[in-house]
Amino acid sequence: MDELDELSRRLWLLQEQMEQLVCALDIQGLVMAHDRLRWLPTVTENVELLVDDIRTSEAERVPHTTRAARKLGLDERATLAEMAEAAGEPYRTAWRRHRLNLVALNEEIDQITASNRELGRRGAAAAQEILAAVGAPAPIDTYDPSGSTEQLAPASRRFDRTA
Repeated sequence: MDELDELSRRLWLLQEQMEQLVCALDIQGLVMAHDRLRWLPTVTENVELLVDDIRTSEAERVPHTTRAARKLGLDERATLAEMAEAAGEPYRTAWRRHRLNLVALNEEIDQITASNRELGRRGAAAAQEILAAVGAPAPIDTYDPSGSTEQLAPASRRFDRTA
């Protein structure tokens, strides 16, 4: 198969894998947001498998990109935008779309990951509060009005155990 065609095939695969990752991350966020933690290990495993697949695809794509760049008379480290410009049609349009889609998917993945990380942090803080309420020694740090951190008084001091 021609290197340019093979690079196109690899870019399609990478884009599809990244779309699947966006879906899996969205599901992970929904699981955490709706306290359906029973499914968290399953969806997290799916996310990890997709990330591994993307890493593998990227590692396999690199040599094809290098060979395609050479075939186009470009430096081996040419960007996809540079390669699209040099390749002409039909690759130019397809590779430009791939580049835009991959950049957008990458940004979406970053945003969802940050949101999921925040949901996880909140969940961990809530779990610490619950443990403190039932007497488990789990210190909780919070911010005072000046912005400094201080240890939150354990909830067990506010909780009437005789109730």
